Order: sequence, then structure tokens, then C-alpha cells
Amino acid sequence: MPMFSSLKPNSQGKEKKKEIPSGFDWSHAKTALDFTANIAEGAGLTPLKSVAGTVKTIVEIAETIKKNKESCVNIAKYSFELFEDVEKALGDKDKDDQTLFESVQKLEKELNHVKKKLDNIAGRSLGKKIIFSGADKEATADCEKIIQQQLARFNTILSVSFHQKLTKIEKMHDQQEITSDQLEQATPAVPRIFFGRDPLIKAGVDYVINNAQAFLAILGPGGIGKTALAQKIIEMKVIKEKFEKRSYFIPCDILPNVASLVQGLLQCLRIPSQEGMSQTEMLNDYLQLNTRHMLLVLDNFETLWDGKEGRAGIQNFLEKLFNFKHVSILVTMRGVDGPGNIEWYKLGTESGIPPLSMDAARKTFFAIAGNKIDLLEKTEAIDKLLKELDYVPLAIRLIAQRARTTQLESLLRMWKAEKTSILKEGKGDFNRSTSVECSIQLSVNLLNEATHDLLSVISFLPNGIPMWVDNLGKMLPNFENLDTSVAELLDCSLVSSHGGNIYMLAPTREYIQKRHPIQSDETMISLETFYIKWIKEVVENKSNMNKELELHILNITKIINTEIRKLVKQEHIEVIEILGEAYKFYGVVIEVIDNIWVDDQDISIDQKNNLQFIKVDMLIWNAQWIEAENELRKIRGNNELNNKNNTTQWFQRLGKNFRMQARYSRAMTAQCLQRLGNIHQMQNRYNGATDMLSKAKSQFEEIGDQLGAAQCLQSLGQIHQMQGRYSEATDLLSKAKSQFKEIGSQLGAAQCLRSLGEIHQMQGRYSEATEMLSKAKSQFEEIGDQLGAAQCLQSLGEIHQMQDTYSEATEMLSKAKSQFEEIGHQLGAAQCLQSLGKIHQMQGRYSEATEMLSKAKSQFEEIGNQLGAAQCLQSLGEIHQMQDRYGEATEMLSKAKSQFEQIGNQLGAAQCLQSLGDIHQMQDRYSEATEMLSKAKSQFEEIGDQLGAAQCLQSLGEIHQMQDRYGEATEMLSKAKTQFEQIGLQQEASQCLQSLEDIQRRR
Repeated sequence: MPMFSSLKPNSQGKEKKKEIPSGFDWSHAKTALDFTANIAEGAGLTPLKSVAGTVKTIVEIAETIKKNKESCVNIAKYSFELFEDVEKALGDKDKDDQTLFESVQKLEKELNHVKKKLDNIAGRSLGKKIIFSGADKEATADCEKIIQQQLARFNTILSVSFHQKLTKIEKMHDQQEITSDQLEQATPAVPRIFFGRDPLIKAGVDYVINNAQAFLAILGPGGIGKTALAQKIIEMKVIKEKFEKRSYFIPCDILPNVASLVQGLLQCLRIPSQEGMSQTEMLNDYLQLNTRHMLLVLDNFETLWDGKEGRAGIQNFLEKLFNFKHVSILVTMRGVDGPGNIEWYKLGTESGIPPLSMDAARKTFFAIAGNKIDLLEKTEAIDKLLKELDYVPLAIRLIAQRARTTQLESLLRMWKAEKTSILKEGKGDFNRSTSVECSIQLSVNLLNEATHDLLSVISFLPNGIPMWVDNLGKMLPNFENLDTSVAELLDCSLVSSHGGNIYMLAPTREYIQKRHPIQSDETMISLETFYIKWIKEVVENKSNMNKELELHILNITKIINTEIRKLVKQEHIEVIEILGEAYKFYGVVIEVIDNIWVDDQDISIDQKNNLQFIKVDMLIWNAQWIEAENELRKIRGNNELNNKNNTTQWFQRLGKNFRMQARYSRAMTAQCLQRLGNIHQMQNRYNGATDMLSKAKSQFEEIGDQLGAAQCLQSLGQIHQMQGRYSEATDLLSKAKSQFKEIGSQLGAAQCLRSLGEIHQMQGRYSEATEMLSKAKSQFEEIGDQLGAAQCLQSLGEIHQMQDTYSEATEMLSKAKSQFEEIGHQLGAAQCLQSLGKIHQMQGRYSEATEMLSKAKSQFEEIGNQLGAAQCLQSLGEIHQMQDRYGEATEMLSKAKSQFEQIGNQLGAAQCLQSLGDIHQMQDRYSEATEMLSKAKSQFEEIGDQLGAAQCLQSLGEIHQMQDRYGEATEMLSKAKTQFEQIGLQQEASQCLQSLEDIQRRR
């Protein structure tokens, strides 16, 4: 139990008593005894309270017997002095000093004996006082003697206590190594540059403010910004108002044990040393007497918690600290849980404080590095660098400081070559705040030796260990005590955990790989064996393949890249073939294929051709048209050196329309010319595509390849579809669909059905289109083709858009966009974004529409899709038109029209011409409007677009109406009304009817 310095009689009181040589201050003595008894009771010091009560009774009895009788005065005086000695003795000893308390108990017996004798004397009647006067005088003298004997005995106790006190003072002096200057120097300044943590600050502040006693834990790996976050929290106005000036920051990284922590607290709380009291007692007394709200910030607490002395001492100290209900604690430490046996409120995720967002990381970088021209001009390179640092605040701060004096190109080379070695500040001794490597090593030092092997494995794997509870034992069957090792790594924050996955942040991963690489070939073989088996199992469930692969893809490619340097195995090529169906990950798979060429592996010509064609497919998918063409030419050149069969294979490979379909055959069949045709088609170079695909079709027919011929026929039909030649497109696609059915190609037949549905959609025949697209979607889902199903969903959403059922349209297009993004289909995702923008446009939400369409336009331009970019430009022009900004509208629509004409898209060109005519109409330039709308109408009729032709006819009728040429107006509006009715557009037909009724009234 804590002792109280307030129990000592003050020095002024002692001096006052010594100034009474011939008498005794009865009133002062009784008041002091009452006061001390009350405090002793509150402190739970029962022996002291009891002695105080007994002495007070003796003083009162002595006072009543006769104040001027010398023995009575001495009894009172000596009793009070004896009490003072007892108080001193108790104050210098621990509560558990059994010898002392036994002495106090003996004293109390003697005092009670004195009290009883004096009580008898005081209770006598006047007559008895006379009779027993002699006896009473002797009894009083005996009482005085007893008191003197006890006084002498406790003087001896005090003498011993004095020497003990000197020893304790010397010991305290030896222990007082922590100074306020040291604490101040170890406390970092509150960061001035601090971005991206507002939600965490708010959560921490709200918790502390709304709880009388708060236990807030800021956890996470080194360098994540725990200390800075804690400082920002305690700097908030509401925190300062609650705790006033009673928030104390204690840097525990310079306090290696409990004793030093107590010293640090005494210094922060400015508790002066008190004679005869241990440091813990002084701290306890202070906390007992100062009961206003207080906040202790224990920074870098893992230094104590994981210290060499173990956790028993610090655990015991914390438990006592927790019992002071007015003391709130904010702890920052590495690990996944706070210390002690209490429930901590933990900020952030299950692994603690997360890294910064990309935006916050960028702001931090530029705030430190400054707005240098070379940095501002290369923000993409900086974003890539920050991503490679995993947005860890300490790493960003240190790299940004280097960027202040180092050219960006040089800095990027330094990072590539030296990695975490450059993430340090200054020279000489480094610490956790000035060196990323030093910060990481502090955690590594806490590990058992047995855990280092697992640490090396996790650092090697960029994805970490996904679903580690299920997979870790299968990955590393020869490792022991894996669960214990994972727990240890989490406790040190060397790995993080999220959703069942464990992983390392990039700076930690780079450092561990450099200092603790995998040493065992057996470990690499285990990892390779696991992933080859795993990927073969995953591919069996194609609908879920992309989600599963996303968790492991970087691990797979890194292991293969490492192992192919030794030897390319057939299993490696099989893995690459499987990944050829995972569109989203083509970029990293291409790197693996290129690494095989770099290492000049001795593989067969068939294996080499197979890998090169896989790479071509991936380049086409990624819209890398030039690279794909160059790769095909390499294949042709290489195979001309080989036999005629290989040369024939090259010609057969050209031209498969890979944009509109998933891969069906992986065999080395005739597809090169087909692929080049596909490249031209994707670039909207329709003439070249038509020529190549026609030649490829003829060659397929010559060699009896029905599948290749049907695919080319399908591609030619799609080119007509894109050019708005719907009649020819329908004929070709229907034939191709029949051929696919004959040879049993469900995929090809479903793709043709989807294209036919899209043609009906473009012609405004929505009922037939919906039926076809729904059937096609079901067929794609049945065969596990995610791309085809997403494209059908996209088209169904666009039909709802055309029918003004915007809610259903938005839902379908949003789902389709997500599906495209999931499988890595940039074109489909951009098209959905474009359609969602057009929905906003149709609803008059021009700001949202402009934002989405501008983003979609950029995405189309990025992948080289001229058609999509032109369509977005067209829509942006129409938005300006709707806002009566005719100048900007005319400029955009004219540009879009030129782009459509350049790529041979008649539909887009006709629509732009129609819009330009409408603009002239709105500006009352009827002559120019009539000319443009008439041309547009002819173009729509030429390509079979009934909707466009009817709209132009309606606009021309309205122009005649405005010019009071009612005969021509009636004829045109009647025709337009009929055409709208034929294609099921009742709203537009009603508009024509309204105009006809207006004309009739005016006549």
C-alpha cells in the first residue's frame, strides 16, 4: 500500500513544540493526534490509527487529573513524543515489515496498561483521591516510567532506521540515471508535415474524450508513424481541455526496465525526491493524492515489454497503474496487441496502423522534397517509387529528403541498386527514426533463431502467405512450429495480417531478403512444388480463378523467374499456358516469358513457338499493337530458318479476333495472319483487317480448318458491325454462327449470337436484342467464359439506357464494369464507364457525365482505341450542345466526326453530322441545318440505322414547321412518326404526333 509523505508532522509544528520548555501544548497535541488518526484511517494504516487514539486518550486523562502535576504533564509530553517516533518508524518502513509491526503491537499493550491505570486514577471520587493519593502518585510515576522506557526503545528503532535511510538514499542516488534533459532529447518534435491520418486522429480523440479512463493502443510495424500519430492526438484541442497540462509523453526507448520507467515518470511528473521513500512509493503517493484526469503516453513501449528482464515486472507495474481510475494511458508499440490484461482500444486495422494512401504519400513526398521541376515533370515515376516503398511514412520521409539534393534519375538508380541502404538520414550512429534498416533490425533482434527461416521465406514472397492457416504447412512441410513462428513475427510487427493473409511491407521485405535470404534449395523446391500443384487445381474452377490467382500471382511469377535461371521445366511452360487464360495478369507473365529468352534456355522449337504465340495473344489483349506485330515478325523470321511446317504455322496464326473472344485452341494452328488482322481491327484499321482476315479465311479453308475459317468469318462480320453495315454484318455472323454449331464450338456460337444481339440493339430493335443477349449470356456462363458474360451484361445495360430505364441500366453497367476490371479487360471497363457517363448526360447531370466521359476518353486513348475516344469526344460535344455552349460543342463534334471518318466508322460520323445540324437548327440557321441533317439522314439509311434516319427526318420536319412550310413539315413528321413506331419508340412517335397537331391548329 502506498505511503504518504503528508503523514509526517510539519517542521514548523516541531519547532513550535520545542519552544515550550516548561509546559505542554495540550490543544495542539490533541488536534495533531486527531488529524493523524483520520489520515491513517484513510490510508488503511490501522496500527498508526490505534496508537494515535490511545495516546490521545492518555493525554486527555493526564489533562483531567491535574495539569500542573509534573508526572501528568510528563506522561502527556512523553506520550506525544513517543507517538512521533512511532509515526517516523512506520513512515520509514514497508507495510510488510513484520518485526516493526510486532513492536508497535507491544507498545500498544503498554500504552493500554498506562491508560487503564490513569483511567482508574481519574475516575476516583474526591474522598478516594485523598485515601489513595500516595498509591496514585506511585502509579503515575510508574506510568511515566513506562512511557520513558518505550520512548527509549523507539529512539533505538529510529537510530537503526536512520542508517537504513542513508543506505536507501545512496541507492536512490545510484538509480537516478534518467534526467529530464534525457527525456526531452528523446522526445521527437510534433511533426509539421503530416497527411492522411485524419480519420485515425479523430477515432483516437473520440475514444479518449468519451471514456473516463482510456486505454488507447497505437500498434504497427516500425516506421509506420505511431509516435507521430500519438503526438498529433495529444495536441488536439479537446484533449488539452480534458487533461489541461497533465498529458505526459514518456519515450520508453531510453527506459530499458521498470526502475527506469518509474524514474522517467517521476521526472515527467516533476515529483521531488523524498527522504525515506522509494521511487515507487513516491509515484504511488503522487497518484493517490493527485486525482484529476491524467494522460500518460508510453511511446515505443515494446522496449520494456520485450526487454531482457521479461514481462513479469512490467506487467505487475502496469496492473498497479491501471488501478488509478483517473490515469488514462496511450501506448505505442510494435505488435498486434497492447500490453497487460486489459482491453485496449486499437486504432487502424487488425495489424495496427496501415501505410499511407497514395495521395497522402505523394503529398508527404512533395512537402519534404519541394516542388523541384524535375520532380513535377515526372510524377508517374515518383508514384511508382512510392508504391515500391509501400507508402511507409518513414521510408517516404527519408527518400524525400534525398530527393531534395539528388536528381530523380539518380535517386531511382540508387533505389534500384541499394534498396533500403539509402533510406537513412545523416551519418554516424543511426536510430529507429533516422534509418529504415535500423528500425527493422530492432524487431529482428527480438526473434528466436528458429523463426529466422520463416522470416526469410515470407520476405521472398511478394504476396506473403495468402490464407496462411491453410497454405503455410503445405508450402513448407519440413518446417516445425510454424504457428508459433507466425505468432512471434506478428508480435514483432515484422509481418502484417489482413483477411487471413500474412505479408511484409516492401521496405521490410527488401531488407530481410538482403540480410537474411533463403539459404536452402530444399525450401525453394518446396515452394515450387506447392505452386505448380496449386495452380493446376485452381484452373479447374475458372469462374473463381482470377480471384484466387490475384492473391498468389506475384509469388508464382517470382518463383518461376528464380527457377528458370537454373532450368526451364515442362511444368513451368504449363504454368505459363494456364496463366494465358488469366487476362488480368498478362503483364507479369510476359516478363516471365522474356526472362526465358534472356537466359537463352535450351528449349525445343515447339516450346519456343508456343511461348511466343502466348506472348502475342497477351500483347494484343493489352493493346500493345506495335509490340505484337514485331513479335509476329520475329516468329516468322525464326521459323523461316526451320522446316516448312513451322513456316506454314506462322501464316496460319495471323488474324484471330482475340478482342471479341476468349482463347479456344492453344494448339500450334494457323493463327498468325488472323492475329495481325485482329491488331488492325482493334486499331480501327478496318481495310487492312478485312484484307488480312479474308486471306486467313481462304488459307484455313484450303487446309480444311473449319474452326479457323469460322473465326475469320465471325471477325469479318464484326468489322461490318463496327462500320454500321448491319445487313452485311448480320449475314456474315449468321453464317459463322451456323459453322460454329456444326463443329461443336459453343464459344464461337455464343459470340456470334452476342454480336447479332448487339446489331439489333443498334437498330433499336430492343426486344429481339434483349432475347439474343440474354441467351448468349447464359451460354457464356455455362462454359465459364467471364469475358463473354460481362460483354452481354454490358449490352443489356445499354439497352436499358436506350429505353430510359436508367436505374436498371446503371446497375447492369456497374456490374459489368466490375467484372471487366476483375479479369483485366481495360476496353470493356472503359466502355462501361462511357455508358455510365452517357446515362448521367441523359439525366441532365452534366458535371458527373463530363467527369466520367473524360476519364473514359483517357482510358480509350491509353489502350489505343480510337473508336471509344471518338465516341467520348462526341458525347462531350453533345453535353456542351445541351448547355447551349454551341462554340465548344461545334469544335468537339467536328473533331469527333473527323476521327470517325478517319477510322471508317460511318455511324459515328453520321451522328456527329446530325448533332452539328441540330446546333445550326437551334441557332436558326435553317439552311445549314437542313443540308447537314439531310446528309446525315442519307448516311443513316445507307448503313441501315432506322433510329438515326427517323431522328433526322423529325428534325427536318421541325425546321419546315418553324419556317411555316406546313406541307413539307407534315410529310416528314408523319414519316418519322411511322418509323419510330416500327422500331418501338413510342415516346418519339408521340413527339411527332404533338408536332403534327400543332401544325393542324396553326393551319
